[in-house]
Amino acid sequence: MPLHQLMIRFENPEYVLLLIPVLAIYLFLFIHAEKNYRKLMRVLSIVKKRKGLRYLILLLKIPLIVLLTLSICTPYVESIEKKPIEYGDIESLRKVPVSIVFLIDVSKSMNYGNRIGDVRTLLSNLIPKMSYKDHVVVALFARDTEVVYEGPPSNFTVKLKAGKRYSAIGDALSFALSYTRASSLPTAVVLITDGGWNYGSDPLHIAPLFKNTPLAVVHVGYGTSSNPDLLREISEKAGGKYYEVNQITLEAVESLTEHLYSEIKYSALRLRGKNYVQCITKDYTTPQILLWSLICILLVLTVMDGV
Repeated sequence: MPLHQLMIRFENPEYVLLLIPVLAIYLFLFIHAEKNYRKLMRVLSIVKKRKGLRYLILLLKIPLIVLLTLSICTPYVESIEKKPIEYGDIESLRKVPVSIVFLIDVSKSMNYGNRIGDVRTLLSNLIPKMSYKDHVVVALFARDTEVVYEGPPSNFTVKLKAGKRYSAIGDALSFALSYTRASSLPTAVVLITDGGWNYGSDPLHIAPLFKNTPLAVVHVGYGTSSNPDLLREISEKAGGKYYEVNQITLEAVESLTEHLYSEIKYSALRLRGKNYVQCITKDYTTPQILLWSLICILLVLTVMDGV
């Protein structure tokens, strides 16, 4: 699409309906005046000269009426300019909608060291940063993947409980990939887990399929069953970003969530070719000057007839 688009619009388009009665009145007056004109010519025995020029002048009154009507419709030229979004420009990013799929591990190991509590803290800081235009999908996974919320960020409440058997990370990634391919919006995926994969398809086989879908891998927790190496490898194979959430990063969770949101949203828009904002300007002066210039010219021509 071009970077600039120009369109002519009207502030009060309903006024164009005035053309119907006004043109009807003009035609009635024209027919009546023409009859009187012919009678007068016969009575005065005046030879008609330049008959074609006279009718041309009379016909010019129709575009004059049209232009006057268009003038009161308040025309303007609308200019739409597409400005690329610079990386890190949060304000511009918030103007363009994306869909973000959160894959949250709720397996038994997510209870160790209150990992699920860290996830709640992360989400309670991240989701409020999202634009009201964004679309949120929250899917919990253990053995199976289940969507528990789909809608605007403002309606989501953080209610998470871990303790289910198994952790099918690969299956969850497959689900998210299918969802993103069906989405009409630019879509990104955020995987939040301790990396304790123990069921289902190999996530390292699924990760390379994310080359055209932004993936942020968030590692939560440390110690028993925690596997940051696996998650780093998933991120690397997917061409995504790797983040860690622990007691240290939770102190700076505000900065972490802002960076994560900015990074993944920008990537989603860039991959879909949507990383731009539309700036709309309205020019009322130019069309009015043009209209009234034409109106003045037509007025001068039409008064030559005296009608």
